[in-house]
Amino acid sequence: MNIKAKLIAFGACAIAAGCSVLSPQPDRSKFFILTPISDNSGMAARPASASPDSQLTIGVGPVGFPDYLRRLAVVTRVAPNRIEVSDEKRWAEPLDKNFTRVLSENLAALLNTQRVEKYPWPLRTRIDYQIEVDIQRFETTSDGQSQLVASWIIRDGSSDKILYASQTTAGAPAGPDEASASSALSQDLATMSKEIASRVTDLNQHRTPNNTESNAASAS
Repeated sequence: MNIKAKLIAFGACAIAAGCSVLSPQPDRSKFFILTPISDNSGMAARPASASPDSQLTIGVGPVGFPDYLRRLAVVTRVAPNRIEVSDEKRWAEPLDKNFTRVLSENLAALLNTQRVEKYPWPLRTRIDYQIEVDIQRFETTSDGQSQLVASWIIRDGSSDKILYASQTTAGAPAGPDEASASSALSQDLATMSKEIASRVTDLNQHRTPNNTESNAASAS
């Protein structure tokens, strides 16, 4: 059988089967997103504002993410040294950007301030406290648990001095529905946000009057 005859036979078989390798395939992608505390009633109680007379200015970032999470595809850890990358499940925006945005929204709500700047901010912007975060893990596991392991530090916005350093390790059950993984990871992020906000509140309450006056003078 010559090539032309083979092509005709292949085409006839494809038509008879009612399908073609060239026919459009349905897009089975599903898109997910992290949600802030304000969108999840009952997730957190708001701490008292660190400064009742004036709002703090919080700088968020830089936020470091491992390269294996810098993708739109959802990652699941199936073993300590192996991950799976989903063909269908997607983040609606890059995960590191979504994480930073939701962290900023959480801190704004918890600290009762709208003055939240994302790194890098203009040099002339006066920051009270800068929050730096380094993510080691932020994914779900094959046994239905979320994982967040992150180190974070709080810097004085004026002197750049490290005021506090800690690590958050959090996890939550991810239910059977597909959206539960992003919901569980949102809870983990809320846990870290509350820890950071609580520490910022404590630091600000113990701030010396000289520092407070100096910062107020630099803002004027």
